[in-house]
Amino acid sequence: MGLFASAGFRLLARLLLLAGLAAAGALALGPVVLGGQVDAFYGRFTSPLAGSLIVGTSRAAQGIRPAVLRAQLGPQYEGPLLNYAFTLTHSPYGPAYLRSIRRKLRPGVKNGLFIVAVDPWSLSLTGPEGQYPEDNSFIGQLSEVSQRPNLAYLARYQTKPLYRLLLDYATATERLHPDGWLDVRIGTDSAQVRARTARKLLDYRRLAATQHLSAGRLQALRATIALLKQHGRVCVVRLPVGPALLQLEQNYQPGFDPLMRQVAAALAVPYFDYSARPYATTDGNHMQRAASAAFSQRLAKDLRR
Repeated sequence: MGLFASAGFRLLARLLLLAGLAAAGALALGPVVLGGQVDAFYGRFTSPLAGSLIVGTSRAAQGIRPAVLRAQLGPQYEGPLLNYAFTLTHSPYGPAYLRSIRRKLRPGVKNGLFIVAVDPWSLSLTGPEGQYPEDNSFIGQLSEVSQRPNLAYLARYQTKPLYRLLLDYATATERLHPDGWLDVRIGTDSAQVRARTARKLLDYRRLAATQHLSAGRLQALRATIALLKQHGRVCVVRLPVGPALLQLEQNYQPGFDPLMRQVAAALAVPYFDYSARPYATTDGNHMQRAASAAFSQRLAKDLRR
């Protein structure tokens, strides 16, 4: 009898230990999940509905800082101002991104600020028109975009084991700020930048060989601008990139800049082309942290004019 009692006690002790570890893990994970720090995207789906938006791909996600714009522009536009740009995979212009933008915008906004970032890749498509890969991502499938915690996102799109969330949070080079700016902290010495730029150019050369400028994406861009114009001021922006990538973009779509001017003029919104401005990048494609602050100040200055 004593043997069975001893075994039962050990089992109970182990169960209590596991329960304690689970409770401690939940307590540790709580601030990470509730603070929107699960990954580079999750926090944008837990924040309140926005009064002003920055939309586009990862260039805008890393390159445009809402906090800098707010500090420079003051309270003249409705807030909160949220960077709702994701990646080239998730948020090229198309029907899915348009629906997600509509869901994230607070109803009744009349004096918002909307920065629509464009580049040739965000309007390109591989394969036939009408078949958009992002339809199968969270952009296309997540209907609740302002829920805290966002259980639908956690259940379907956060695939890491829970213990990895804590480890990755402690060592992450990417931090998503509450206003949606993606803060990337990686080495910026010249050798690292050259190596990353070479890899990025290879990626985009492959895209240039397989993609085409999409009529459907272009129509979705027009529809996005038209939607946002109903709620305030819209400006279309082409962000700075490194000279090698800019040359590749010019070879791939030599008429892109005149096309954007035409689209902006037809919808009566300004178009700012900063693509050739010499802001430092981490990989030829994304601005460095300090450069993103300086660029955001410049953008705010131009918006004040």
